[in-house]
Amino acid sequence: MTASSADLWSDIAGLAQDLRTEWLNARTRLAETGDAIREQVTSFTNGLLFHPDTDPEAGGDMSVRLAGRPVEVSRRELATAYPSATASLVVFVHGLADTEWAWFHRDLLHRNVAYRELPGTDFGSRLVHDLGCSAVYVRYNSGRHVSDNGADLVRLLSDLVRNWPTPVREIVLVGHSLGGLVVRSAVYQAQSAKLTWRRRVTGVVCLGTPHAGAPMERAAAWTATMLGKLSVTAPLSRLLDLRSGAIKDLAHGYLHEYQWSTQPDGLTAKDRAQLMRFPKKLPQLFVYATVSRSVDSRWGRVVGDLLVGAASAGTPDGHADLRWIGGLNHVDLLHHDSVYDAILSWLRARRCLIGQLSRGEAGHAVK
Repeated sequence: MTASSADLWSDIAGLAQDLRTEWLNARTRLAETGDAIREQVTSFTNGLLFHPDTDPEAGGDMSVRLAGRPVEVSRRELATAYPSATASLVVFVHGLADTEWAWFHRDLLHRNVAYRELPGTDFGSRLVHDLGCSAVYVRYNSGRHVSDNGADLVRLLSDLVRNWPTPVREIVLVGHSLGGLVVRSAVYQAQSAKLTWRRRVTGVVCLGTPHAGAPMERAAAWTATMLGKLSVTAPLSRLLDLRSGAIKDLAHGYLHEYQWSTQPDGLTAKDRAQLMRFPKKLPQLFVYATVSRSVDSRWGRVVGDLLVGAASAGTPDGHADLRWIGGLNHVDLLHHDSVYDAILSWLRARRCLIGQLSRGEAGHAVK
């Protein structure tokens, strides 16, 4: 490598570090504004660039949100925030580089008004009306590894069940994109820990989730590795390596820490097999979309919803019920009526089945 090229790559690496430093300073200034736009910018950059070793203050605890404000998961605060709390919870988990506002129409992002003042604008409030459940939205730092956020969701759900104003009978978890991976990671971890509330989870719904990974991230990871093999291109490799842990997890749809960690985990082959065993009796619904309106369109399956391919979001390997919807993109999955109808009909069918099984068991008990 010549001295001039070495200086060039050194300048590029220095520029990347300077840009990150500038962002950290800018985020500190943005924190003083306290509006929804600031929160969206913070979530976006954390989702793309978050690194706990260089940015520990951005970790951010996963929290319940109502009208954009955090709700303490205590009995008193939950009773105040959810005066009409029911025994059925539907918990919504947003995707990469987003917040809970993603579930609402984008023109509402600029209005810091209470969710309960916006009836019919989100899947949660519609399910409250149609199924008589309680909708809970969470916010988290989507740049952290999926397994870390899954562990946080386990803790949050444990606290919710313990302190909810009325005894919780059923829990449905709904995740969009990366949020679906976080939800499934939480279920795996709760099952492994033998937490009692896991049996109250009656359904998992994933919308546009890259269960089988994202080819674009796999290409980025391969490129970073190749660039890192040569000293002349190593600075570019380090630039690509600024991707957040969550984005790196997307390469193969990682759900567990041992899949990405370079540290010894002490897990046996049996332990890992147990972690990878999703509860067989837990119903799942994978909703996936293609921009093409034809189910037989080859290019439609390749480009999927423009961010996640149909083969990944609609993989049959997840042992889930699959619902394909044509003519939608990735963001449409958060709001579109056809998506809501698919969720509602599936949940109603599950409730009917559970009711029939319960009546059957009661009949056998009488006999």
